Amino acid sequence: MKNSSAYHKLNSSDEEIPSFDFMPGFVYPVTLCHIFIVAVAAVGNFLVCYAILANRNLRINPTNLFIFSLALSDLLTVTLVVPFDIEGIYLQWVWNHGEMMCRAWITMYLITVPTSILTLLAVSVDRYKSLSDPLNRFRRCRFMTRKRAFFISFMIWLYSFLFALVPVMGWRTENNFVQDNTCYFPFPSPYFILTSVLNFILPLLITCAIYIKIYMIASSHHHNVEGDNSRKLRTTEEKKMYSRNVRAAKTISIFVGAFFCCWVPFSSVSIIAYICGESCEGSIPYEARILLLMFGYLNSALNPFLFAFRNRRFKATYSLMIKSLKVRSKPESKIRRSTLTQSTIGSDVIDSQDNDVRLLSMRPRRE
Repeated sequence: MKNSSAYHKLNSSDEEIPSFDFMPGFVYPVTLCHIFIVAVAAVGNFLVCYAILANRNLRINPTNLFIFSLALSDLLTVTLVVPFDIEGIYLQWVWNHGEMMCRAWITMYLITVPTSILTLLAVSVDRYKSLSDPLNRFRRCRFMTRKRAFFISFMIWLYSFLFALVPVMGWRTENNFVQDNTCYFPFPSPYFILTSVLNFILPLLITCAIYIKIYMIASSHHHNVEGDNSRKLRTTEEKKMYSRNVRAAKTISIFVGAFFCCWVPFSSVSIIAYICGESCEGSIPYEARILLLMFGYLNSALNPFLFAFRNRRFKATYSLMIKSLKVRSKPESKIRRSTLTQSTIGSDVIDSQDNDVRLLSMRPRRE
């Protein structure tokens, strides 16, 4: 995928970089929309990261570790990537920050977007496993644990980082990333194809296929419950847990749908423009590509509202946080302040892991 400052042909080392001449009627509204996206996404994703770090019960759930990774990726996107896009739109893509900062900006862009889609893929696999094996949570060695979730998230970040370093280390068409005071992506054709297929198209197709399977499993379970013919889900508690897994899968599917709607248009236009070359150069205005990229960035602002701000455990954490801040503003309430601070960190929010312990205790002991 290409950034908005790289709308010329990637392998056109002998051609001039196109000049940008945006009208004020386009620059100011689009700039304000970008600033709004940055503000909402920065606050929202910071609150998601804070809630998971502050509340131990949220960290117990492996899925929330993936949510933390996704929120961190979105936070880095809107704080380290989008501001340079805003400046570029306002200054007609004149780059004033030097070669090293240009490389850092491009590298960060190449890290955050693949991290988001690969994290969504990992969450989708976790949801599918939970539904395909409804008794998995009762096993001593479960499919997804906190250590596995942390390891998978770490490997996703490491892979994205190493993949982003490839052009910086030398696989590019030009030695300099800054050409005619413009920061652009001098990627060779194979690299552009690989990053488009491996880091976007293939993970998204696999994720969609997984959710088709999830939909089939959920539909089959719904018919079994209505007919009371389920053999695997014999107890009421197991049925409740399965229903929670279905709701969680639906929530993650909203994540995937939002990512698909926000990023696919821009990525499709970029790929088509790359394949067509000069024949499509004039037919796709730069303004349209900037708007499509802005919708891609919008996904970072939507994610906190799609999950954390709709989840009762996160809401309870934020409520305790607000109460703690109010108490801290009253110096005469030292004892009560301490109690609420501890409740913020420990939290009484019920987590799915607590249900596992309670259900395990209901199983008959073997003599």
